[in-house]
Amino acid sequence: MSAISTIGFDADDTLWESEVFFGEVEKKFSDLIISYGVEADIGKELYETEKRNLPKLGYGVKSFTISMVESAHHLTQGKISSGDMIEIVQWGKELLHHPVKLLSGVLDVMSQLQSRFTIYVITKGDPFHQQQKFNDSGLSTFVTDIEILQEKDSEAYRKTLASIDVAPEEFLMVGNSIRSDILPVIEIGSHAVHIPHETTWQYETEHAGTSGDTYTILESIRGLPEFLASFDS
Repeated sequence: MSAISTIGFDADDTLWESEVFFGEVEKKFSDLIISYGVEADIGKELYETEKRNLPKLGYGVKSFTISMVESAHHLTQGKISSGDMIEIVQWGKELLHHPVKLLSGVLDVMSQLQSRFTIYVITKGDPFHQQQKFNDSGLSTFVTDIEILQEKDSEAYRKTLASIDVAPEEFLMVGNSIRSDILPVIEIGSHAVHIPHETTWQYETEHAGTSGDTYTILESIRGLPEFLASFDS
C-alpha cells in the first residue's frame, strides 16, 4: 500500500460552514413567496431551478441568487414586486460577504498535518468567492494552494493530480460530499475520507454509490490524524 503524501480538503461544509447560511436565506425566500399566497412546494421549485441552471451558471451564491429570482417570478406568476426582487438580490450579496466560520477542529488538525503532508484545498464553485473565503479563513499558513474546479468528477481529479504531480495512490481526499469528494476519487484509485456534515445540499446527496465502494467515514475532522497514523502503520 502506497504511503499518502498529499491530502486534499473540500472547503464548504468540510473546513467551514456553508450550507447552513444558504438554508437561512432559503427560509426567508420561502416566507416571502408564501406571502403572495403561493401553495406550491417552494423548496422543490427552487431546487429544480438550481439544477437546471448548473450547466450554464455553475455552483455558488451567484447561481443560487439567479435561481431564486427566476423561481420567484415563476411561482408568483410575475406578481412579485420589484422591491421584493431587490431584497432577494440583497440576500445573495449578503451571502457573498458572510464571515467565514471554520468548523471545530480544523485549525488544530491542519497544524498537526502540515509538517507531514502536502495539503491542498480542492473545491468547486464561483472562483472569486471561493478564493475570497479561503483568503479570509486563515488557512493559507497550512495549505500549499487552493484548486477551484468547475466540477469535481473523476476527470477533474485526474487533471488536478497531474498538474500538481501527485500519483493517485498517494492522494487522500477529505470531504462531506460522497458525490463530489468520495466516489470520483475512488474511481481514479485514490483514497477518500467522508466526514458527514449535518447540513448538506440535497444535490450532493444524490449519487450512484454502491455498497462496494471503499472509503473511510469519520464523525469529525478531529479523527483524521489518528486515521492517518493507522493507515501508515
